[in-house]
Formats: sequence, C-alpha cells, structure tokens
Amino acid sequence: MPGMASVTSTRRRGRLAAVVLAAALMMAGCADTQDPGLVDTPGDDPGTTSNTLGQCPAGGPDSTTPSAGCIDDDGQVVRP
Repeated sequence: MPGMASVTSTRRRGRLAAVVLAAALMMAGCADTQDPGLVDTPGDDPGTTSNTLGQCPAGGPDSTTPSAGCIDDDGQVVRP
C-alpha cells in the first residue's frame, strides 16, 4: 500500500514540524535580560517556604532553633 506510507510520512513530518515550532516558541518566549515587570512589595511575602525544618535537638527547641521551629520525634512542628 504505497498510499498509506505517504500518509504516515506526512503525519510524521507534521508532528515533527509542530514539535520544532513549539520548541522555537518556548526558546524565543523570554530572554535572561528581560524584565519580568514584577515589583517586590515588602510584607507581601508568601506564608510558606521551600526550606524544610530540621530535627529538634535532644530535649526540645533551644537557642539554636530557628524561629520557624523544628520537627520533634513525633513529626510535629515545635516552635521555640
């Protein structure tokens, strides 16, 4: 079936063109030197962070424990 081979080849070329176009658009979307236009407003920080809390020292939080707290042996957050 010579007709099926050309249809499959045409579809593959179309998919490849779509992938190449999408990659080119993503690469051209933003430059490293482009200003994102975001203004940092003090006091408008998120309430969460990606920094994890450490394990509590033996005997519970002490002067070395950050104000965010630590994780006790039961997995609970303990604040100083």
